[in-house]
Amino acid sequence: MQDPARSLPGPLAWPVPARTAHEGLPLGNGLFGALLWGAGRRLRITINRADYWDHRGGIAFGPEATYADLRRWLEEGDEAELRRVFEGRAETGDGQPPRPTRLPMGRVDLLLPEGVEIAGASLALGEGQADLALAGPGSGSVRALVPRGRPVLALRVEGSGAGAVQVGSSPPDAEEVLAHYRAHGIPGAAVEDAQDRGGWYQALPADPGLYVAWERVPAEGQAAEVYVAAAYGPDPAEARASAEAELAWAIEQGYEALAEAEALWWRRYWRRTPAVRVPDATLQEAYDLGMYKLAGIAAPDAPAATLQGPWVEEHRLPPWSADYHFNINVQECYWPAYAGNHLEMLGPLFDLLASWKPHLQEVAREFLGVEDGLMLHHAVDDRGTCMGGFWTGAIDHGATGWVAHMMWQYYRYTLDVAFLRDTAYPFMRDTLRVYEAMLEVRPDGTLALPVSVSPEYEGAAMWAWGANASFQLAIIHFLCRALQHAADVLGLPEEDVCRWQRIDRALPIGAVAGEGAGRELYLWEGQPLAHSHRHHSHLAGLYPFDVLDYWGAPDDRALLDASARTWTRMGTGEWSGWCLPWAAILWARMGNAERAALLLEEHRRVFIGRGRYTTHDAVLPGYTIIDRRPDIMQIEAAMGAATAVMEMLLHTAAGVLRVFPAAPEAWREAEFAGIRAEGAFLVSAARREGRTAWVRVFSERGATLRLAHPFGAGDVLAASSASPDVRRVAGAEVLTIPTAPDEELLLYPADQ
Repeated sequence: MQDPARSLPGPLAWPVPARTAHEGLPLGNGLFGALLWGAGRRLRITINRADYWDHRGGIAFGPEATYADLRRWLEEGDEAELRRVFEGRAETGDGQPPRPTRLPMGRVDLLLPEGVEIAGASLALGEGQADLALAGPGSGSVRALVPRGRPVLALRVEGSGAGAVQVGSSPPDAEEVLAHYRAHGIPGAAVEDAQDRGGWYQALPADPGLYVAWERVPAEGQAAEVYVAAAYGPDPAEARASAEAELAWAIEQGYEALAEAEALWWRRYWRRTPAVRVPDATLQEAYDLGMYKLAGIAAPDAPAATLQGPWVEEHRLPPWSADYHFNINVQECYWPAYAGNHLEMLGPLFDLLASWKPHLQEVAREFLGVEDGLMLHHAVDDRGTCMGGFWTGAIDHGATGWVAHMMWQYYRYTLDVAFLRDTAYPFMRDTLRVYEAMLEVRPDGTLALPVSVSPEYEGAAMWAWGANASFQLAIIHFLCRALQHAADVLGLPEEDVCRWQRIDRALPIGAVAGEGAGRELYLWEGQPLAHSHRHHSHLAGLYPFDVLDYWGAPDDRALLDASARTWTRMGTGEWSGWCLPWAAILWARMGNAERAALLLEEHRRVFIGRGRYTTHDAVLPGYTIIDRRPDIMQIEAAMGAATAVMEMLLHTAAGVLRVFPAAPEAWREAEFAGIRAEGAFLVSAARREGRTAWVRVFSERGATLRLAHPFGAGDVLAASSASPDVRRVAGAEVLTIPTAPDEELLLYPADQ
């Protein structure tokens, strides 16, 4: 009954030649990223910083941008006024870009000696190191890493020709990028290359300039080391001095010392990461690589993760500006931080949101006249500036509610009362205040949300709205129930609790249409899921918001089953990459293990490019019509897939913990150790011959464990670290077991 061994994952063989940046080997520390790619003698290294922005532009709403005006224009069909006020500025010809954007940074290129070529590549997930094998006279290798917490890349070239390796700067030179620079007042980069050192300075009109510096140094034996750094400064001299200071630090350490420190960091990282072993190579790789990429895009001392993390390509402006999309994309980036036991990764995101609080209060005040509310636009830069170009995104309050849910989940996974009191509760309360200002009482006494949207359904059409969008109602119910729970924990005033209870009771659970077995969830009242749609928002009451109880409430189950049939009938024809892991989780929450596994396998075939980069558009024609730009990398699906694997192994729904809730029949043998669950539990379990053999639960905070019977039926024996006695727990559909702080329970069948 031992936990599965926590061996390090990887290495993964990588394709050679790599023809584009995103086919390359990804290295990152949340702040700084590098992609190693190329062919023959040429090793190209695309670099970027996650905080590299041109902050100019964006949408600044005027005094007409109010809920009252929006509702009037929608009801009157006044499209011209609506778009004029809510869809912001376009190109004005004054040199100002229409919106902020992350910027491409460029490359540092290595030219190998004559006759030496890249022959193979691999990514050591367990050590955070890229390895390239060289073929030719004397052969050799290239190793590379990005140290934690520094904007630095380190490489070591070994072989008889290492000293002849040439290094050169390559700032962005694609016409798309240069045309954007010319149109918006960004000067060309100033390159300063010499034989053993070089770099370039990129001035920006309204942001600190950037200096990329590199240096090649000889190493012992037949080796050479190359270091690259990127830093900012108010002028070229200071930016260069900052970059060279980073180089000096790295050179003083030396590659081997950096590699040793990096390997130690990764060993600690994987030691905290749940050990997962499933007999499906595709899903195993999805889990391992997703958890690796989580550490590449997020860190406690790095910027919050965006659509591409630190891996922005150099040959174009990043799609969607590589911004913060809060209608699923940011959330999916961070999903595995919860069950994957890396909640520290969420700190920068919560800090960023806290820094925006005055702005979010201003948006709520201007839009609805609410003095004690918060409202977040769905697409913003790192200063909270609205970047969305369509009215439905600008007014989608679900973005705020979904962020509030992330904070609530942080509390549920840690039971950190101080975080609940200081962060989660105030944010949830102030988010609900905006919804309260929009709710109306109908003649039958029920509440309604008269103007609401379901993310991205029908885009920005004038008819892309209606009353009681299921997505928005699910969020309101979540907020009311979470706030009631918070009130109990924090001892909040009874009048607030009563208000939240009244809203929860008077508001429909969703836009439910039909009768009896034909009841199903619509997008909003009168709007069924009429075609394939990538955003499964009408099903969000099941996941992530957990206000529909598939297993414990027969009416909810019938509603979800009927809705899932329509969802299936509409098919995948308009799906994008990030939506498949979400769909897999939804099926896992409904116990359909085979469909969940198949979706993750389809994701691997359809939405992962050569080099294992997750794509927004399909790389395989015929699955979806969203297939015109198969080279667009978006990072969140990698983390979503890792989360889906954990959801198949363990999840909590309606307060009940379920072990192997969606394990396919083929998973006769599977095991996991240390998956974090709501209630501050760390759970391990093993599946043998198609049945759960044992479950181990470590309780950090002493919460009561509510566990769906993991062995099917019969009494359960519970051995505790707090007592030499073995307890017999009477068999029931849901086992209720009190725990003490730091207690570990081992559960196994009484008849074993």
